[in-house]
Amino acid sequence: MSRERSRRTVARLAAAAAAVTAVATAGLASWQPAQADTGRRIDVTAVKRADTQPRDVREGDSWVTYLDVYESGTERRVGDGSARCSAVLVDGRGMITQCQRVLRMRGGDLALSAMIDRFGPGPYTGDGAVVGGTGAFRDASGQARVTMSGRTVSFRIDLDD
Repeated sequence: MSRERSRRTVARLAAAAAAVTAVATAGLASWQPAQADTGRRIDVTAVKRADTQPRDVREGDSWVTYLDVYESGTERRVGDGSARCSAVLVDGRGMITQCQRVLRMRGGDLALSAMIDRFGPGPYTGDGAVVGGTGAFRDASGQARVTMSGRTVSFRIDLDD
């Protein structure tokens, strides 16, 4: 085999190896976890104004709560909200609740859904889903960290914009 022909063969093999590597790398990339979106974060704190939760909650009980919503760390009211919760498990340790919440703020509403353990004295913290919205929050999705402590509920909402 001539020297020139050997160089062309080596060049073709190198190009083929690069192509295989590129395809394999692209295939592996599709198996990697998605990168977190860099969306908007909303931090608000709600104070319960009205709450129909029974004193002695039993499995299947449901109640509603009306909330005043404030910008976290301030006394600036930014809206109101509501929650409809149901006890899905009640035992000697506490309960697990499923709650649907709507935060009605300037620019639109955010709808949240979460199932949170309420065992022990609290505060109780759990993750929930942003399941939609209206106005400025139309087509909203993301995740919310919900912390309940006495009459206050804190929300750290990360929207996937």
